[in-house]
This record gives sequence, C-alpha cells and structure tokens, in this order.
Amino acid sequence: MNLREKYRPQTLADLAGCSEFITSAETWTLESCPANILLVGPPGVGKTSAAIALAKDLLGEWFNSVNFRVTNASDERGIDAVRELKQISKSKALGASRRIEFLDEFESFTAPAQKALRQVMEESHKNTIFILTANDIGPIHNAIRDRCLTFVFSPIDPYNTDRLEMIVDKEQMPEHWKKHLPNLIKFTNGSLRQSIDILDSLPKVGTALEDRIRKEGEFLNKAALNLMSSDYTKLTAYLKQAIESGQGRFYILKGLRFRAKSLMESEDDWYNFMFTYGEFVMMAQQWPDDDLSFVEYFVAKLKKNMEE
Repeated sequence: MNLREKYRPQTLADLAGCSEFITSAETWTLESCPANILLVGPPGVGKTSAAIALAKDLLGEWFNSVNFRVTNASDERGIDAVRELKQISKSKALGASRRIEFLDEFESFTAPAQKALRQVMEESHKNTIFILTANDIGPIHNAIRDRCLTFVFSPIDPYNTDRLEMIVDKEQMPEHWKKHLPNLIKFTNGSLRQSIDILDSLPKVGTALEDRIRKEGEFLNKAALNLMSSDYTKLTAYLKQAIESGQGRFYILKGLRFRAKSLMESEDDWYNFMFTYGEFVMMAQQWPDDDLSFVEYFVAKLKKNMEE
C-alpha cells in the first residue's frame, strides 16, 4: 500500500488545511447535514479525503458500500448515470437515516446530466446527501451551485507540515527531512497528495529529499537559458521534465519567471513574457487537460507573444 492510501485521513480531525470546511462539518449530524455539498479546488488539496472523512464521521458503524457510494464523474458523466442515481437515491439507507452519494470530478458531468441531477437533488434530500467535488467550478451549472453549500479548498500552507512530519516519524524517515518539508510543499504547489507521493518515492537516506528538490530546480535553470536563446523546443522539453518529476504547474511558472527576470535585458521581452505568464497563472487551476498539454500550450503562446 502506498503512503497516500496508508495515511489517508479517516475522520474530520485528521484533515489538514480546509479549516472552514472542518469547522462547519464538525457541527453536523447525519440528520442536520446539508443535502448537497460542493467541494472545489485544485488537485491534491484534500477534497476527496474530506468527502470520505465526512461520510465516515456521519455514518459511523453504518459506513459501508450501501450507505456510501462513489461515482467518478469523469467516467460516468452522462444521463444514464443520473438515471441510476435517481433510482438509488430514492432507496432507504441501511441502518441509518440517510445515505451519501459522492460524485467525484463533477465538472465532467454533461450539461443534460447536470440538469437532470438538479431534479434528483430536490426529490431525494430526505434520504440522500450528495457530496460533489470539482477542480473547476466554471462548468458546473448555476442551478447545481445554487443547491449546494460550497467550500473552496486552497493549496496547503507551506508551513502546515504536521501531517507530513507525522509520516516522517511513523515511516522512520531521516529526522532532518522535516526542515525541508515547507520547500517540498512549495515545490508541489501546495498539493499534500503530491508531497506524500514524493516522500514515498525517496530512499530513506541522507540528503535524498533536499537533493530531489534541488535537482528539479536544474530543469528550470536550463529552461530559462533556452528561453533566452529562443530555443522553444528545448524550453518545452525541460518544462516537460519538470512536470514529469512531480512539480506543480504554478511552481513551474513561478520558477521560470524568477529565473527569466534575472536574465532578460530587454524590457519589451520582459513585458511580453509577463503578459503570457499572467494569463497562464490564472489558468493553472482551471486547465481541463493534463499538465503536459498545459506546458505545451504555454510555450506556444509564449513563442507567439515573444516574436510579435
């Protein structure tokens, strides 16, 4: 079992970050819980863990596959899935007053399916609680948003290292790794999931963690140098290597900006770079495709703006 699953939070008390959600959720019972909850935020910030932890706290001994059902909306996103939900949501919970339907990556649901789900939500609130998660709220219909109590999850603060320190201790990792944990969180753009995966991938020796973080900085150094020489093919290649090494989109953009600023001599070049940078920083959390396509589009747009 990987460390991410081994140390997945089991209760609300185990969650890191998302303080607004925790404060509200700790006051709910199965009967008082809002019928529809929407958790929004970038990947790796704890939305799925929060949904599961809430379900376990609310259902207690009745937490099982009958009372808590998971649908990954990126796989089951059409009207047929909603028809199935409609039938299931009418059924009574087993041993509990209400059951919970968890729809992960809900922004992938088609527009007709979202419209149909709105009616299901209205008709089943006495029997069923719906928990929806999404990386981007944009594709979610206003009618769904209006029916949900929404919580926005942000990247974890770099100095909120308690959970990572617990993993370091329990897995008998080198003690001095702890002082590098804030840099690890920055490196992964505040993704606790990605930070745990990196710890899991390292040998439990010496300077493995700091060497990993330092090594990945070399990709951005080389990317910046190739940007200066207008070699966009190599720029793309080094940014891809940074992505494949586990670095977050936002961290990569910030790192490239920091390095490019000290190298650029032309103010016009800097303004053209920042024009592209600003657009993609705002886009980083909402990009609907994979990280590699994000990097490729960034370089394509950067090349166009720099050469105009």
